[in-house]
Amino acid sequence: MIKHLSVALCVFLNLTAFANNISPVQNGVLDLRNHNWRTDGIINVSGNWDFYWNKFYDPDSLKNNSSVKAHGYAFVPDFWNKYIPPNQNNTGFGFATYHIKILCPPSSDPLALKIFTVQAAYTLFVNGKKIVEMGKPGTTAATTKAKLKPIVVKLQPENGVLDIVMHVSNFDDKRGGLWDIVKLGTQNEIVEDTIRYLSVDFLIAGVFLLAFTYNLVLFFNFRKRYALLYFSILCLIISIRIVVTDEIPLNYILNLNWVFIRRMEFISLYFSVPAMSLFSYYLFPGDFSKKALYIILPIGGVFILTALFASYYIYTYTVTYYQFYMMVAALYGLYVYIRAMINKRTGSYLFFTGFIIFLACIVNDVLYVNLVADTVPLFYAGLAIFAVILSIILSKQFAEIFYVLEITNKQLATANKTLGMMNEDIQQKNTELKKINQELDSFVNRTSHDLRAPLSSVTGVTNLMENETNVTTLHDYAVLQKRTLQRMDDLINDIIDFSKNKRLQLALEEINFSAIVNDALEDHKHAKNAAELQILVEVQQSKRFVSDARRVSTIINNLISNAIKYADLSKSKPCVGVSIEVTDHVATINVSDNGIGIEESKLSKIFTMFYRATSSATGSGLGLYIIKETVDKLNGSISIDSKIGEGTSIKIELPDKSSELYKKQVTSASTH
Repeated sequence: MIKHLSVALCVFLNLTAFANNISPVQNGVLDLRNHNWRTDGIINVSGNWDFYWNKFYDPDSLKNNSSVKAHGYAFVPDFWNKYIPPNQNNTGFGFATYHIKILCPPSSDPLALKIFTVQAAYTLFVNGKKIVEMGKPGTTAATTKAKLKPIVVKLQPENGVLDIVMHVSNFDDKRGGLWDIVKLGTQNEIVEDTIRYLSVDFLIAGVFLLAFTYNLVLFFNFRKRYALLYFSILCLIISIRIVVTDEIPLNYILNLNWVFIRRMEFISLYFSVPAMSLFSYYLFPGDFSKKALYIILPIGGVFILTALFASYYIYTYTVTYYQFYMMVAALYGLYVYIRAMINKRTGSYLFFTGFIIFLACIVNDVLYVNLVADTVPLFYAGLAIFAVILSIILSKQFAEIFYVLEITNKQLATANKTLGMMNEDIQQKNTELKKINQELDSFVNRTSHDLRAPLSSVTGVTNLMENETNVTTLHDYAVLQKRTLQRMDDLINDIIDFSKNKRLQLALEEINFSAIVNDALEDHKHAKNAAELQILVEVQQSKRFVSDARRVSTIINNLISNAIKYADLSKSKPCVGVSIEVTDHVATINVSDNGIGIEESKLSKIFTMFYRATSSATGSGLGLYIIKETVDKLNGSISIDSKIGEGTSIKIELPDKSSELYKKQVTSASTH
């Protein structure tokens, strides 16, 4: 910040340090005989000039003092209103003659006079000769043609004297006269001084024009950041005011009418408070009252409309009221910025510092414009410092925004990644749901048929038994009923296993494979063919193994049931082998038999719901399907090897879920 303030201060010093004030004009005479142009430089021709109200005296009359009435003195620069005789109207309208005699030092260097704007027209005479006429001064409004434009006039002293007479008239503004500084120096110094001022004005105006463009482009990319919009408008106002005031640099680019330039000066001035208020409101919305904004903006709008459409006299007359309005708005702004500091808003301390500097410059300029204080205009210097501070604040806010955006983008990227995974999971769930719905339709149709057939058979046998008296026949009927009901029981058990595998979550616990195999064999020892089979069991489990015991039991039960059901009793030694080996992270289950076997062409369909590989099968066709679904649920794998007439071997590998059980236990403990 110090660096930026230093730059602004240097600009300010350049703007204010090029003129030296020496002893003022005394009673219409400025004695410069001891002045050295090369070492002492340019002087301001300030002080008491001869003043003749409502008279145009030609230089000869003043020189010979013929027909010249008593006169007074008027301070230059100042408004002539306070020097108008009390018995005459004090509207500022009228005409007068200014006269000064400058005693110059001996010098061969040509001199030049720098005259800023004079309200509202004048003719300049030097040593009795008419040098320049700006506008057309007259004794009435009809004969006066105003023109406001700075000018450099080349001069040549005669016998070391410059006798300057100015006819000035004003019928346009409530204040008139030589109200601005008049400078005298060598021609080279005056030209260099003018170029220096113009260069600085163009530089600062260009900088603020770039700031306007930059912040406006930023606003178009961040439409909700209205502070950028109104800051860019402030920069544009500053840029416009710089080129239409003081040296009026715009005149050196475009030959515009002075009325237009003057109107632009007041429009830009009247726009400043509303623009600043809107900027402050959007910068500190929690501290700047919206009600206050609704008061400030309409009042500012009235001044702006006045500058746009009213006559020159009207919109220049209202400037005094605008200065009061500006000071009230500035005091309210001071209150807002103090509140912002108390509430610790971002950049509020820096903003307050810049505003105090700017406010001090406004007070100085109000006093300067009204010729109360003999200072220099500080408005642009203060505004430049303030604008630099505002740029720093906006930059800091944008840095914070971009930092938050960077974090948000990272969070969004993570969320998108998570969402992508969730979408994949949803797609997978949808695929599974479609599969389940298809299976459900098939399951309902098939099970309803498979349940109805045994019920019809039992009903038919029951009808036969009602009229049968033969005990042997009744026994045969009872055996038939028992077999039919057993088939229904097997189907219902398969349905229950199917439902549990689909619906229930994994219930992880430590698995004892020997116990599960023994329970399965116990359940099937009375099954058909079981008594005639040799069942060989080998369980190698020396390591801890975790999985879902109920599902592992279902797998082994169904494997043993199928091996018994499809045994080939015609062979000399029908047998079933159950082999389980538990190693690190994996349990391998192998159930083999030398039964009837399965044709190779049917192996690819063997795990399909309700599929029967042989016409001699009496089961539901759900057994191998349930095995396959249960293995998938446990994240395992299954393979089958079978040959017709030789037997079948089914191999299943199940992963150990000890790590999942541990995580579940840790999570449960932490929640409690």
